[in-house]
Amino acid sequence: MEKHQADRVIMDYIKPLFGFALNKTGKIAEAEELAGRITLEVYQALLKKADLQDPNSYIFKIAHYVWARFVGEKTRASNQLRMDDKELISRNEDFDTIIHQETAGLLRREIAVLSHQQREIVVKYYYGGMKISEIAAALGLSSGTVKWHLFEAKKELKHKMNAIRSMGNLGINPIRMTGLGHSGSPGKKGDTADFLATAIRQNIAFAAYQKPLTVHEIAEELGISPVFVKDEIEELEQYGFLDQLPGGKYRANLYIEDPSRNKSEALHRLFEAYAEIAVEEYFKTFFSMADVFRKTGVYIPGGDIHLLLWSLIPYAGKQLSFKELDRVSHQEVSVSRQDGGHYAAFAKIVRAFDVSFDRSLYFFCGDMNRDSDELTLQGWQIDMYWCGRLGGWRDNLSSDFISLMHVIHGHLPQNHANIDAYRRLFDKHYLRQTDSGLEVNIVYCKDKQTGERLHEAIPHPSERIQEAAAKLDEAVYQLNREGQPEHAHKYVRYWSQNSMASGTMRAYILKHLVDIGMLKIPDPHRQKGMCTILFMGQS
Repeated sequence: MEKHQADRVIMDYIKPLFGFALNKTGKIAEAEELAGRITLEVYQALLKKADLQDPNSYIFKIAHYVWARFVGEKTRASNQLRMDDKELISRNEDFDTIIHQETAGLLRREIAVLSHQQREIVVKYYYGGMKISEIAAALGLSSGTVKWHLFEAKKELKHKMNAIRSMGNLGINPIRMTGLGHSGSPGKKGDTADFLATAIRQNIAFAAYQKPLTVHEIAEELGISPVFVKDEIEELEQYGFLDQLPGGKYRANLYIEDPSRNKSEALHRLFEAYAEIAVEEYFKTFFSMADVFRKTGVYIPGGDIHLLLWSLIPYAGKQLSFKELDRVSHQEVSVSRQDGGHYAAFAKIVRAFDVSFDRSLYFFCGDMNRDSDELTLQGWQIDMYWCGRLGGWRDNLSSDFISLMHVIHGHLPQNHANIDAYRRLFDKHYLRQTDSGLEVNIVYCKDKQTGERLHEAIPHPSERIQEAAAKLDEAVYQLNREGQPEHAHKYVRYWSQNSMASGTMRAYILKHLVDIGMLKIPDPHRQKGMCTILFMGQS
């Protein structure tokens, strides 16, 4: 069989073979190892085979054969492991010499080629200095299994030490990203979380973030073949996540935050302090304006002024954005994507460290604005810890606001044709069934005039707030810029500017209002409707 034909067959069977391996072993780590062996055996067999009448039967015969051999090897190794631990896997002189000298980095490079579980065990044992019993406890394995993996890994490493592979740190210690998001409009293929959904793409972006790299340099850093990297790089470049520079080099085109404990604690203290300033200088006024807000005609679920404030305060938080502080425009950092998206991308590296505060209390997603091409309405919403909503921007649909508007106007009969629309509204708690009938569970303005009156009633921030906002921006920028490459400083500035109006600050403001007892946490049946306003009659 030609190589390109074998490649296609292998690609079709990667997932089924992993499923076979997982079914046989019942453990992901062992399944990875077994699936890798099967795939290699199948690929080599396909290259020698002229044609196949029944490829499925042929491939799975090989899979069963490799599985039987895999079981036999583990059984034999298990019998050997009854020997004294020190005799079998002692940190003997020749291996210790390699560990400490790491001549030309060969050992680190070879470790990266081991299976995930073997790599983790070897690193913990030889680099972390952990005992076998400690590794077993940490990974939930038996001591015998750990010893067997060390025995096999040691043989494999010694066998391959002469095969020089060039590999960077990401090959052995890859990063993982979280908080992948955007500012702007996602396209048909999604946003940052969709394009950087795989570990290989995340590590490609990170590798090319600090300095521009060629395809081969990125491949070396990741410790994989340039053949596999090239296609991934081309798609990331096509959709604007990588910029191609002169000399065949690529540079990541997004903001990647690399958090640390010190920076997280410093930012937390900063936002806490300025949230208190924002409340004292601006938001406290809202609590004496209940009658003013009610007179606008805005609908408040249950007439509870706190439900209005849970939506109006974060909505009004946008008022604390000052054009004078926008040193970097959205246009300078956003990219027009081929799928119709237009947004600035960001991501955060996962770093394991403890902080003195509960991060979940300050979760924020927004501002999410929804409208209709045919109807004059605008739906505004943010997601945060207090709301209890799941799904983020992907589950925030214009169609839900359209359906709700039709319910309010009495234009959506409760019949079989509209069952899905009503199910969505009830599931999201936009509607509630009460003893007296249906109740709308979000804040809304029934017409253009009501919306205008509500906007006019929102207080304007003072100059003192603007002065505080400028100081906050500079402090946030200085903290976020630390360790960032020079080309990324504009991204850092963009994501740091107007921090007083940011989602993070609004989360801190609401938390502060709850802590001082001014803002009451609504009953559970009200929470999913919070932080949402529907404006009707507005385009």
